Formats: sequence, C-alpha cells, structure tokens
Amino acid sequence: MSRRAALALGTGAMLAACGREARDRQLTWWAMGTAGENAPLLLPPYTAATGQAIDVQAVPWTGAHEKLLTGFAGRSLPDVMMLNSAWLPELALLGALAPLPAGAALLAGQFPGALASVTIDGRPVAAPWIADTWVQFYRRDLLAEVGYAAPPLAWPEWTRMARTLKRRHPDRYATLHLIDWPEPLLAFAAQQPEPLLRDSDSRGNFSTPGFRAALAFYKSIYDEKFSPLVSGAEAGDNYIGFKRGWFAILPSDAVTIGDLRRRAALFPRSIWSAVPTPGPNGASTALVRGASLAVSRDARDPAAAWRLVDYLCGAGLQQRIYGITGDLPTRPEAWRGPALSRDPIARVFAEQVARSVAPPAVPEWERIVGEVQLVAEHMVRGEYGVDAATLEMDRRVDRILGKRRWLLDQGRLA
Repeated sequence: MSRRAALALGTGAMLAACGREARDRQLTWWAMGTAGENAPLLLPPYTAATGQAIDVQAVPWTGAHEKLLTGFAGRSLPDVMMLNSAWLPELALLGALAPLPAGAALLAGQFPGALASVTIDGRPVAAPWIADTWVQFYRRDLLAEVGYAAPPLAWPEWTRMARTLKRRHPDRYATLHLIDWPEPLLAFAAQQPEPLLRDSDSRGNFSTPGFRAALAFYKSIYDEKFSPLVSGAEAGDNYIGFKRGWFAILPSDAVTIGDLRRRAALFPRSIWSAVPTPGPNGASTALVRGASLAVSRDARDPAAAWRLVDYLCGAGLQQRIYGITGDLPTRPEAWRGPALSRDPIARVFAEQVARSVAPPAVPEWERIVGEVQLVAEHMVRGEYGVDAATLEMDRRVDRILGKRRWLLDQGRLA
C-alpha cells in the first residue's frame, strides 16, 4: 500500500469515527402537526448555546399514534416525543417513557389541569407543553341582529338566544355541532360535579344526574334544530358556512384563531369574537386538551433529552410558539407576556385553560370517547332517550374496561 493510500485510509477512518460520534450525540425529536413543521425555528439558540445537534422529524397528527406504537415495537422511538396527552396512559403502561429527573423544575409553574394531564397513577410521565380547550367563536354581526352582544354563558339564556336566532332565520342555525365531534358534549360534561368514570376508573359513570343534564342540553341543540344534524364530511368547509351566516356560533379550539386570522379578508376582526363554553349556570370547568413532551425509555442520553425538554417548556419559548403557530402555553407566566395578555381572544382561552381538569388517565380513554359519541349520535337520531343513552354508554364503557377491572382485582394496578 502506498503512503498516500495509507493516509487516505487513516483520514477516512477518523472522519467515519467523528461521524459516528456526532450521530451518537445527536438527539432525535418527533414533533407533531403545525408545531412540528415549525420546530426547527425554535432550536437555533439552544444549539448555539449547547452545541447539541437535534434531528427534528415533523409528523402529521394523522397516523402519529400508529407511528409511535410501531416505533415502540421496533425499539426505534426518538429520544424526545411530542405527544397528544391522551396517549400518555397507554405509552406509560407499555413502559415506553423514561422517568422524569428527580425534582424536575420543568413541572413547576404549570396550570393544575395541564399538570394533571401528564400525571398517571400519581406520577408525572411527561412535561406539559401546549394547552388547548374548546370555546365558542361567534359572529358579532349576526348576534347583534337579535339583540345579543355575545352568546350567553348559562344554558337557559343560551337556549333563549338560540330560539331568537332561529325565529329570525328559520332556514339557518344558531350553532354547528357536528355529530362526529365528541368535544362539545365532553365540554358540557366536564362542568358537572361527578367524574366520568368510577370505581378506580374501572366503570362508566354516565348515568349520574350531572351527565344526564349535560346530555339533555346537548340533545336539545338538535331537537330544536339549533344545529344541523350533519357530520364533518357532510358539512364541508366550516369556515365557508360561518362566513355565509349558515350558523352564528362555531365551537372550536385554538387552531381556529390562526385559521380566522389567515382568512382576514373573509373574516375581518370586527365581525367575530369568542367566549367560553356555556355551562348550567355559566362558564366553569373545562376538559383539558393539549400536547406534552416526553423522553423515550430507550433514549441514548436521557439527561440531554430532558435538558432539551426543559428548554422547550420555558415560558419564553411557549410565548414564541404562540407567536409562530398560535399554540397556547401551559404556564401562567407565559400568558403574562404582551402578545397574550393584550389579546382578548387569548384571554378567553386563558380563562378556560386555568380552570381545566384532566380526563380519566386510562389507556382506553380514546375508545371510550368514541363509544360515548356513537351512542350520543344514535340518541340525537331518535334511537335513544337521554336515560337509555346513558345506560347504554355505561354498558359499553364497562365492557371496554373489563380488563382493567380484572387487573385491579388481581392487584396488578394501583
């Protein structure tokens, strides 16, 4: 072998070793949805300060759950994962999540509901990152026609407003409650005093007076034709219907803030606003929704992964995320920044996020929501009354939770 060939071989080996070392130090992060698309904008200051290389993969929310389960089965999960907080119980049960560092400061200064949403069996398994909830977006001009400045926040007054709108425009609707949306019904149910599951979250609790009242109000929206009886696929583009005045109120989450602002030519800020979800006696508790950041149990460097999570969860970063994507913070401190504190729509969300409570922390929760919504759809189509619907919900949910009851009986669940 010539001296030149030997030098080239040695140089190549050193470069390969450096490449392997760089890859070993690099963190991987799966970030979902719009936040994932914009995640690289958040990282340059951190990379510059720490020298930590981060490989971000933007993952659409559609199919994200299956991708995570496939990654777990193949032991190919990333170091850091952005998760729908509703998936945490399942991933915790599988053993896919690394424990938080002892005394982790990133859990301090969080809204109680956000913190509860990442707590499984009394133990936090992730860090709250993005908050969300459902509110009522409404057309100021359409409500002003019938003498209302905004939708009332108590069910009886809200119903009177809806009847007034219906009398004024019999061929239109007061609101849009798509029959395949579970969120409005769960928002009404969250304002009741009884929990949605009972007996250590092993049985349905849908036959309580509170849930029956929520379901009756939900049913009345269709019975009185305040909303069309359509699914999302049948309704088409909700914003077109909202613009045309087909309905005056659009229940939705924080993504609608950005959607309406991007459509400013169609929706001048003067014609729309938002208020909290109505309740039996006025707005009260909301059901927390949102996303969290977790570290994989197979992370190559858990300490480095948690340092990245700590950076991303800071109040300043949460304010920056709001400025880029409109996603809402989980820290009260972040809401005190000028961009959020001076925004009246953001304050509506802040009010509900601050009063949010977490859904039951069971892996079966998404299946439960699907069955509850399916029974509710059959009810509004006339197949059940309210009482029969709640009994059917309890029956279906009890069947879903059968294995959980067995595990509890065997002492294999806390």
